[in-house]
Amino acid sequence: MHKYRAFSQIVRGYRHVKNGSVCQDYAIASDAAPNCSVIVVADGHGGDDYFRSDRGAKFITQATAAELMDFAAETTVLHLRGASERRELMHKLFDRILARWKEQIEADIFDDPFSESQMENVTPKIRQKYLAGEYVENAYGTTLIAAIITEKYWLVIQLGDGRCVSIRPDGSCEQPVRVDERCHDNITTSVCDKDAIKEFRYSFSEQMPAAVFAFTDGVESAFTDMDGAYAFCQELASTYLEKGKNGLTKTMEQILPALSKKGNGDDVSIAGLICLEKLEPISEVLKLEEKLHRSVVKWENAGHNVRDHEKEQHHLELKLDECRSRVSVLSKQIEQDTLALEQMQDQIRLLEHNCNEREIKLDDLHEKLEAEKKLEAELDAKVKQMTDEQQRLQTELDEAANKVETLMDGTEQARKTAEEKKHAQGESLFDDDEEDFTEPWAFVNR
Repeated sequence: MHKYRAFSQIVRGYRHVKNGSVCQDYAIASDAAPNCSVIVVADGHGGDDYFRSDRGAKFITQATAAELMDFAAETTVLHLRGASERRELMHKLFDRILARWKEQIEADIFDDPFSESQMENVTPKIRQKYLAGEYVENAYGTTLIAAIITEKYWLVIQLGDGRCVSIRPDGSCEQPVRVDERCHDNITTSVCDKDAIKEFRYSFSEQMPAAVFAFTDGVESAFTDMDGAYAFCQELASTYLEKGKNGLTKTMEQILPALSKKGNGDDVSIAGLICLEKLEPISEVLKLEEKLHRSVVKWENAGHNVRDHEKEQHHLELKLDECRSRVSVLSKQIEQDTLALEQMQDQIRLLEHNCNEREIKLDDLHEKLEAEKKLEAELDAKVKQMTDEQQRLQTELDEAANKVETLMDGTEQARKTAEEKKHAQGESLFDDDEEDFTEPWAFVNR
């Protein structure tokens, strides 16, 4: 049997480092067993409702590694060649993995029961189920990818997102497990699903690979397509050949944090099985593939840059045309506004001239107004004096008239008295030819 070297690396995601979240990924890689080597990676969901998914990832990797090793010890290639028998065996394997995972969850809850403080951010509906002991596996929700290589066959199982990539003996790459179309963006199938056993995918082959890699979606998201992921795996295999496991570990310690930052910021985990005997003959192929990929990336980037430049140039040309159109409109507007301004300035000069004349006339009118006000005041004073004098004269006139009336009344009374005396004496006191002053105003009129 060709010996497969196992390795794994887990790096806390860029986003999780920033917000202080714990790492939700877990990985196991083992090549200690004599007849098989196994790798397992898991990505805990990490949402509020999955508040123990970091433990769930650890439990599922442990359960899967143990069950795969038992499966390899119990199952020969003959058992797996028949499609019907293989489906039945795989179904039992998935069932055993889930059962062992749930046993670990039960033990964990027994040691550390759910509490209100732990479920502070859990949605109310889910919290009630957890407290009632229902659907508790949901709190441990995680994805799973695992691969095992035995003497005669190799097997890959997967549930949820992430990728498994194998390098063929000729240096080319493939995905042994079909992609689950239900996994996209932040949506994924999970080992905590009620129908999880029906959602498992698997791959069986007797054509042994040169290397197998399993990685979580934090790694996958750093690449625009699978060609980038393939080249990444080929680069890891080439690095292992050149620098050994320690050199590969140091390389991944540098590369993986950058991948997380470049991708979705999630935790990044990768595990692999590498057969040096199968890789050494294709070492030059791997190097050439790596150079080819880098050249392709440069070519694609150059193409993107050219297209981006063309788009930017076209965009700028459109903006230039729009700018020229606006300049033409503004120039015409300026000409019109300049002419209108000159006309308005002429009107302003005319208005200023008229305004000056008006101000001169207004000053004259102010002077006349002041003179008229002064004359008005003088005449008003004279009228007041005349009024006072007239009142005084009228008062004197009234007093004189009263005095005349009084005298006339006295005269009349005297005349009457004299007449009475005359009659009494039989003679007239006055001759008939004399003027008669008996009329009240006769004397006055005279």
